[in-house]
Amino acid sequence: MIKFFRHIRKSLLNEGKTTKYFKYAIGEIVLVVIGILIALQINNWNENKKVKEKERQVLTEIISDLEFTIQDLDRVVNSRTNNLKRTINSINTIIDVLENDNVYHDSLTLHFRAVNAYDKVNFKTSGYQSLVSIGTDLVESPKLRSAIGKFHTSSFNRVNGGFEEVHKDFYSYMIDYFRKEFTTVFVNDSINKIVPNDFERLKTNSEYIQSLKAWLGVNLAYLEILKDAISEAEQLKKDIENYLE
Repeated sequence: MIKFFRHIRKSLLNEGKTTKYFKYAIGEIVLVVIGILIALQINNWNENKKVKEKERQVLTEIISDLEFTIQDLDRVVNSRTNNLKRTINSINTIIDVLENDNVYHDSLTLHFRAVNAYDKVNFKTSGYQSLVSIGTDLVESPKLRSAIGKFHTSSFNRVNGGFEEVHKDFYSYMIDYFRKEFTTVFVNDSINKIVPNDFERLKTNSEYIQSLKAWLGVNLAYLEILKDAISEAEQLKKDIENYLE
């Protein structure tokens, strides 16, 4: 092709057709520029395609992380064994029994055990960490980019802060009662009972009852934080899935 153009230029110059030569030269330059622009456009298209594919991969990983996080949030709130709702129910039960001067029953040992149970949420963030390392601008949508960042910062901080409050309250107030007023009876490797040393004395221990009420409030606040986090995670997952469709 280059030889062909060179031959045309040489023929025009040899024939003294200067005007035609300049027109031809300009046309050739235009063709070259067009070719360069087309090549750049193809290159940009390929690069954009790579970026969109990387965006899809990272967002798909974030969806997987959210699914794991939602399951673990639900585990802490609703699992069959020790869960936050059961803890709250047991605290209410014990307070009611103590304040109403009810007689002791063996079933209370399970409630006393549940009163002292709490758990931490395990977050999975590998997808978000990948996004941060690449650059959050990888996500083209500003709204979605903001939602992802908000969930992985403020939502995480609220959940972790809620757990820290529960953890701090237990070790600042409840654990002393647990050690002094109760005995752990092991039934087998997986089941144990928490038995009060003196149930009648416990019913007159106003400080213990007030501590239970404060402990109830901390757990209720933690429950609301976790329920909000579940809703936020589910909404973010839905938004990402809709964006990728």
